[in-house]
Amino acid sequence: MTLDEKRRQKKLAKKAAKRKAKLASPRPSFSTGGGLSPAQAAHYPIHDCLIPEHLFEIGIGNIVLTRSLPSGDFAMAAFLLDVFCLGVKNAFYSVIPAQDYALQLRQIEESGGRLERVHPSCLRKLVEGGVDYARNLGFAPHADYAQAAGLFGDIEAAACPVRYAYGKNGKPFYISGPNESPAQSRRIVDTLSRKLGPEKFDFMTALGASEGESALPAPASGFTTVNYEITDEPMPEPAYERLPQPVKDQLDTLYHETLFLRKPREAIAVLQPLIERYPDVPQIYNYLHTAYQQLGDRDNSQRVLQETLERFPDYLFGRIAYATDCLQRGEPEKVPEIFDGKYELKLLYPERERFHISEVMSFYTVVAWYWHTQGERDRAGTYYKLLRQLDPKHPNTRFIQHLLYPSRLKTWLQGLLPKQP
Repeated sequence: MTLDEKRRQKKLAKKAAKRKAKLASPRPSFSTGGGLSPAQAAHYPIHDCLIPEHLFEIGIGNIVLTRSLPSGDFAMAAFLLDVFCLGVKNAFYSVIPAQDYALQLRQIEESGGRLERVHPSCLRKLVEGGVDYARNLGFAPHADYAQAAGLFGDIEAAACPVRYAYGKNGKPFYISGPNESPAQSRRIVDTLSRKLGPEKFDFMTALGASEGESALPAPASGFTTVNYEITDEPMPEPAYERLPQPVKDQLDTLYHETLFLRKPREAIAVLQPLIERYPDVPQIYNYLHTAYQQLGDRDNSQRVLQETLERFPDYLFGRIAYATDCLQRGEPEKVPEIFDGKYELKLLYPERERFHISEVMSFYTVVAWYWHTQGERDRAGTYYKLLRQLDPKHPNTRFIQHLLYPSRLKTWLQGLLPKQP
């Protein structure tokens, strides 16, 4: 069973701080091509016009335009385009040595999904349309957009016959990214509220309390079901809160110093008496199930899991653990019943306005895994994108990444294996 991580907020906060520091550090720059500007490079032949295959399903992706230079290098303009809400969130222009170009594209695909070629007019129309959409909502494109857009040159956007519909389901949908602080997310939601009104957009934000700001107001009636906040603060759980403080401290110590360090026998000796004394606290069953799993005792881990599901049928971590168990046993057909055919947390728990980040990460992981088993790569990829936006280095994110995007070496080696009759 997935560990209840509600008491790991300090660790998560430290990881978030490190991630912000890394993102804020200067990035290595590419060759400037002897000072060749985008406007100058725009006179050379177009080499590639690439967009993500499923951009309007995922909502965000890298748009790449390259031109062939007489030196053999490539002038590249890249735009991180959010077609759901914010337009161009990042942009850069650089000159890429020919020997590095394929590696650059591979890295873009590995982080954001397969790219497909489009007509130059459609690439420009797509990017500029996203910028206009975002501007009408109150959001300017990235500071480097104007420079990178210089590579468009004389490409005629009006020649593209494709009509692009921005937003999701007819209105803006803001999903906070890993580079956005809680304060930035709040300002974006406030901007949308002022511009459109609270019922004319959807959002999903990762809001922590480290900024010292109050939570967003509860959504007004008519809000669609995707709107909720994600926090790394402890979530109120009545049964757990009623425990004596020494027992809470004991469980906290058990998680960090026993289960986390993989000492399952010590954990079981503590947890079994606690369950007898406090049978209405699902977290204790969660920990006990985890301890038996670490010990490799499948019979007892299954017994505890079944007891958890019977006692607490709506306990999210219990459902996630059961779904994980079914996927591991090769029984994915049971997953829809476990989640009542609902693959979004707000649909599954409509009365809740806030979820802990551990709940979201665990739920998205098991749903992405399920869709992968069904051959629904696009749907699985959507949940993978959400995982990446929340925590790109989380083990769950990397697990789904390897599931959906195995390395080229692994794929090549698998191709060498003899075919089964």
